[in-house]
Amino acid sequence: MQIKEEEHIMIHYFILLPLVKKVLEKDMNLFEKGSFKVKDPYIDMVRDALHLLHEDMRHIKKYMHQNRMRVIFNENDGMFSRYSYVCRGYEGTSSYLNANLKRQARHCMDVYFSKNSPLQSDSVLH
Repeated sequence: MQIKEEEHIMIHYFILLPLVKKVLEKDMNLFEKGSFKVKDPYIDMVRDALHLLHEDMRHIKKYMHQNRMRVIFNENDGMFSRYSYVCRGYEGTSSYLNANLKRQARHCMDVYFSKNSPLQSDSVLH
C-alpha cells in the first residue's frame, strides 16, 4: 500500500511551512526593531503572509488528522533533513536536501507575498 500523491504533498507542506513561518517571524522581528524610515509596509506585508500561512497550516493539520497522518522529524545532518511519516498505517521516510528546502521556502514566501497560497496553486490538491 502506498500513500496518494495528495497525501505526500500535504506531508511535504507540513514539513515546509513551519520553516517558512520561522523565517517570516524572524524577519518580522527584524523589521519591528530595525531602523527603517518607513517600516509599516514591510511589517504589513509579512503580517499578511503569516496570516495566509497560518490558515494553510490549520488546513493541513485538519487534513492530516482526518486522514490519520503523522510526521516525525528524525535528524538534520547539515546536508539533509530526514523525516518519518505514518499515513493510514503505511510508514515511510523522506529525506530533503536542506538547500532544496531553503529554495522551496523562498518560493512559498514569494507566493504568500503575492497574497496567494501555495496550497491553492498546487494543482494536485484541487
